[in-house]
Amino acid sequence: MVKVVKIHLISEQFDKAGNRIDYEEVNKILWELQKQTREAKNKTVQLLWEWNNFSSDYVKASGIYPKAKDIFGYSSVHGQANKELRTKLALNSSNLSTTTMDVCKNFNTYKKEVWKGKRSVPSYKSDQPLDLHKDSIKLIYENNEFYVRLALLKKAEFAKYGFKDGFRFKMQVKDNSTKTILERCFDEVYKINASKLLYDQKKKKWKLNLSYSFDNKNISELDKEKILGVDVGVNCPLVASVFGDRDRFIIKGGEIEKFRKSVEARRRSMLEQTKYCGDGRIGHGRKKRTEPALNIGDKIARFRDTTNHKYSRALIEYAVKKGCGTIQMEKLTGITSKSDRFLKDWTYYDLQTKIENKAKEVGINVVYIAPKYTSQRCSKCGYIHKDNRPNQAKFRCLECDFESNADYNASQNIGIKNIDKIIEKDLQKQESEVQVNENK
Repeated sequence: MVKVVKIHLISEQFDKAGNRIDYEEVNKILWELQKQTREAKNKTVQLLWEWNNFSSDYVKASGIYPKAKDIFGYSSVHGQANKELRTKLALNSSNLSTTTMDVCKNFNTYKKEVWKGKRSVPSYKSDQPLDLHKDSIKLIYENNEFYVRLALLKKAEFAKYGFKDGFRFKMQVKDNSTKTILERCFDEVYKINASKLLYDQKKKKWKLNLSYSFDNKNISELDKEKILGVDVGVNCPLVASVFGDRDRFIIKGGEIEKFRKSVEARRRSMLEQTKYCGDGRIGHGRKKRTEPALNIGDKIARFRDTTNHKYSRALIEYAVKKGCGTIQMEKLTGITSKSDRFLKDWTYYDLQTKIENKAKEVGINVVYIAPKYTSQRCSKCGYIHKDNRPNQAKFRCLECDFESNADYNASQNIGIKNIDKIIEKDLQKQESEVQVNENK
């Protein structure tokens, strides 16, 4: 299914030195590209019309239709149009190809009416929307805001303006529906298609008509009774498995730990440098002098958000691959380990929220269970004891000697339907056995 969401944009353009480029300067370039788009469309129509006239005369003379490849060296007029326009115009080559292809498709739908005299050959006006190839659109998520970077110029032209990168805009997201769509595009749940950039005369702003598509065909293939148990924790951010299946999905904490060390080293370095800071911050108090170091918190927040998006997306892909129609997780509000403040502060609630949102997109139910005893319970025999897990990484059952990775064992328990009630019965059974033994 293909849909379009319309979003107004605010220019966020910078040069290579990091200086903001005036909005009017950006406008001038975009308006010029509109004119060039008009030129590209009208030139393509001209070539199509000339080709049709040539083909008609050729058939009358020879009795067969000519092949475009024999005349132009390309299999269609589309290829010839790109060749003639590519060297002349500043438009990004992929966008130009999208423009000429659309003109060719449209021409084929109305050319019979033109031949019959029921309509005239179209002539495009100067305020044409800019066509955007899907690869010319890059969504960016920073500080809880969405931005878009658009490749609008070919490389040779791009260098003239001294831009730091492509045309960058802040996206004006005014409702939750639009935000959800952008999140799903960013997470690649939705696919971005060829889109259009146009100028809204009424609001005096540029507007992106973002085309996206999605396919729910996987929903019917998922088994709601097949549960993927997901353990969220300190040792490994995510471990997931289907009960009774030795295969597992695991994300180790190495990436987070590496980032933590680099951030802490950078923070210490910057705090040390504040002792010798320049005159610009001298005399403004400790808060001003330590401002660069404190800003590292923003970097951590961005890393958390991006990482949680990546982890949740990978987990959902695994669930779909396994055919699981249900994901089961412990209801966590945070990690209570005192051993690692950085991991303790990790936004596990945000991670679970992202998992839940992505699961809904593909038709997977999410069920939350009480977190008690899932890490202490043996997934083989059901015996529950705190000493079954001597450390964060290892599980060994005191009753049946079953050994396993502790997080995998926990995910096996979490993946059992109605595990809350089962654990309650297991505890009652163990208490009864203890009482019987004491009475002997």
